Order: sequence, then structure tokens, then C-alpha cells
Amino acid sequence: MFDEARLNHLIDSYFDQGLKPDEKGEFEAMLLGSSRARGIFLDRADWHGLTREWALREMSLEPLPADIVPVPPKRRLLALLCAGAGIAACLLLAWPLFHPVGNAPEKTPDRPEISAPPRKNPLHADVAMLGQTTGVDWSGGTPRLVAGSPLPKGWLHFSKGTLRLDFYSGATVIVEGPASLELISPFRMRLGKGKLIANVPPPAEGFTIVSGDLRVVDRGTEFGMNVEKPGDCEVHVFKGEVELQGDVPASAARQLRQGDALAIRGGTVVNLRADRGSFMDPAALYKEEVLESEARWKTWKEASDSFRSTPGLLVYFDFENREPGSSFLPNRAAMADSGSFGTVVGCEALSGRWPGKSAIGFSKTSDRVCFRTSGSMSSLTLMAWVRVDSILLEHSSLLTMSPEEVGEIHWKLGKSGRLLIGVRASQELKYGSWERLESPVVVTQRDLGRWMHIATVIDGDAKMMRHFVNGEQIASGRMNRPTPVRLGLANIGNFDAPPGQRIRYGESRSFNGRIDEFAMLNRSLSNEEIRQAAR
Repeated sequence: MFDEARLNHLIDSYFDQGLKPDEKGEFEAMLLGSSRARGIFLDRADWHGLTREWALREMSLEPLPADIVPVPPKRRLLALLCAGAGIAACLLLAWPLFHPVGNAPEKTPDRPEISAPPRKNPLHADVAMLGQTTGVDWSGGTPRLVAGSPLPKGWLHFSKGTLRLDFYSGATVIVEGPASLELISPFRMRLGKGKLIANVPPPAEGFTIVSGDLRVVDRGTEFGMNVEKPGDCEVHVFKGEVELQGDVPASAARQLRQGDALAIRGGTVVNLRADRGSFMDPAALYKEEVLESEARWKTWKEASDSFRSTPGLLVYFDFENREPGSSFLPNRAAMADSGSFGTVVGCEALSGRWPGKSAIGFSKTSDRVCFRTSGSMSSLTLMAWVRVDSILLEHSSLLTMSPEEVGEIHWKLGKSGRLLIGVRASQELKYGSWERLESPVVVTQRDLGRWMHIATVIDGDAKMMRHFVNGEQIASGRMNRPTPVRLGLANIGNFDAPPGQRIRYGESRSFNGRIDEFAMLNRSLSNEEIRQAAR
């Protein structure tokens, strides 16, 4: 049994960072001795942590969109409290990594400088996925998109190339540039300019493409459209039937069947025969993708061979040309220590950032790559191309060193999708023993299954740590206690708790996804060097 009122007092003191030495021991004994006490602490931590998350969001979020109704004042506090329950769980379960039960943080670390904008386009706003691209040059303010990107409602512009859109209704649309198009819903899009071919299976019947005031409505078809300027449009039906609605000239047929086609130019209708050969063939798109992948691999190989001689490169795994069934992973760094090769434990050989590029997959909680390096250094840079498939655990380890050593590092993703680096600055197992830098959210539900380049720099000379995603700095923070990084036995994609400490460190911290390249350097790379590596 325990005194619940006393426990609540100790919890209050813990969150206020005011626990006295004797109270720390008392608090620890209560938590270790009672599952109910731990449950109360978990509940209180949820409420405490969510207010912290709300505060972080208030500092970085854009103004509330006009179509969002504000919470009435009497309910505002409850809503704010409910907003951050997820971060509380993340913080609580991350706690044993940095300090044992009963040790509150000694001081609040400097607030990191966060430069990343808040994520837009919630998951429910997506209407399609970008299935394929070949030779696409984005234009008109459209950000660079890659195959696999979820696409929200809105306009896409590209000056050349070809892409495939996989609508959530099941319709597939191949668009040839230059093109401008608007995604409206899973069943509707607008073609402002460009040439397309749409394949619409039965579940997507009724899929509609708008051009000006003309609506082309599918009735179970494969059809093509070509729009060269506003008001002009060609429609070709290759299979099935389409219906023309809206502003249709009186002389135009309202229904077009297989083999039919028409052109509307300046209000005049010209009847044609459907010309399949004037539109992109899906097989040709696939061939173009193969050729583009081969050219990309050649460009990457030249850059990779050059990178191997980069000054300060300690470890470089490219995951290429692995022997089937072999666990050996060569360290490609030109000056690599002969004993720094990797050992693959359980991971699968999978495809990487594009067809023809190799990667390594982490799916089981035991999967990892082990390697050993030696030495101590004031600065360190870590870089990797990663594809996160899920973040189900509180900690998803990217790289960890053997625990219990001053100077060890932990590089990981939290369940909230934030990138974190920790450097142990003192021997004690507590939160205050670590120099840490946490980024804003870099992995959301929209980012799962997409490749991204992540990098972290520990700059001992400048006493700074910096996080990067896709070549852009997203967070930085000052190191109050610059500590030389101590290298040794390391795991990529997993974590080994000290002997007998598994309960303290909690559940598995395995990474779930793929890693395409990994590099470790014994110096701090400049922002430009990081940007070049992320290309």
C-alpha cells in the first residue's frame, strides 16, 4: 500500500523539477513497489506531457484556417489538454533511456532552434498517389515530388516529362507534359493543359475529367484527352464509353463509344477516329522508367566512388553487391579500419531509392547491422537514406553505441516522428546526463514508405548539434557540456540494453523500414556538404 496523496505530491514535485534527494528515493520506491502507483504516474504524465506538446505547437503552427471553427472558451482548456497525449507517452517511455526511475531532469536544456514549417495537408485530404515519374521537371510552384508521394487536392504543374496518377477511387491517369492539372477528389480532376490517358476500372465508374466547362464522365472506359489551350479539347475513346456533360456544342454527340473521338476548337466540333498511337502507352512509360533508373544508378555510382575518399569518412555502407546468404557487409570508406566491416543480422536485401538500387530492410525486432569502430573525437556526422514504414514503438533506433559509456551516442526516431540525437555527457543514468537535440516532426503518416535523407552533425568546436532532412537544416541546439564522442560496438536499426537492464530500458527499439546508405564521419560537415550528399 502507499499514500496516494503523498504520491501526487511527489509527482507534482517531479514535474516541477523540485524533488529533493530523499524524495527521489521515496518516489522510486513507490513506483517500483506498486503497479497502481505506476498507473497513476502514467495518467498524470499524459496530462502533463500534452500541455507541453500544445505549447510547442503554439510556437510553430500557422494561424488557424478560416474554415476551422474555434473551440468555445469553456471547452478550450480541455481541448488543449487532450491535444498532446501522444507526446506524453513518448516522453515517458523515452525516460528510462536517459535516467532511471526517480531521477528528474536536473535542468531544462536549451530550446532547439526549429526551422521546419508545420506540416500541411492532413492525411484525409489526399485524393491520389504519384505512381510513376519519368523526366519530370516541376514548375509553377509545385514542389519536387517523388513516386509514392500522397497527393492532396490542388494543382500540379510540370514543364516536361510523364507521370502516372493512381487515384484512390482506382482510376489511373497517365499525363504527358507540359501540363497543368487540378486534383479535386478521388473521382474528379481538372485538365488545364496537357495530354492524358485514363484507365477507369468498374469501381471507379463515373470518374470525371473537367476541361473548362466541359465534363468528360467515364462509363467504364479507357480514354484520352488533349488540351493545348483553354476552350479547345480532344476526347478519344479506346474502350467502353464516355458521356460529355456541361458546355457541349449542339453539334457534338453527348456519348462517345469505343473508336469515337472529337475535337472542340473555338466552339467548332470536328469528328475524328480515336488515335491510340498519339497517347502514351503504359508499357512505354515503364521502359522509360527503366532507362531513367539505369542512368540514375550510373550517376550515383560515380558520386559514390568519389564519396569514399571524403576526408574523415570512417564508415560507409552502400548495401550494394551483397553475396546471397552472406552476413558480411563491406565498409566502402577508402581509409576504413580493416575491422570495421558490418555484420547483417536478420535483415533482408530489398530494393532501394529507385529500381536497381539496393537497400537493406528491417522488419523483425531482432534485425540489425553490427559493426565496430574505435577512437574518440569532438565532432561527428551521421547520414543515411531511410524509408520509414511504420513507427509503432516509442523508440526506433537508427544508430546506437554500446551503453553505459560516457561519449556514447543514440540516434533515433521517436514515436511522434521526431529525430533525436543524444550524447552521454556523464556516467549517471539520468536525463540530465545527456546532451540532446530533438527536431520538429519529420515523419508523419504521409511520409511512411517514402525515402528521405537524414543527417545529424555534432560540432564539438562550435558546441552545436544540428539536424537535417533532405539537405535542409531543421533544428539546431547548443551543447552545454561538449563531450568527445566515444566510438565502439554499434548497431544500425536496433539497440542492446546493458545486461540485466532490459526492464529498465523497456520494449524493443527496433527500426521498421529500409536504409539505402549509411555514413559516419569524424568531423562536422558543412550545410553545403550535407546538401550535396542529399541530392
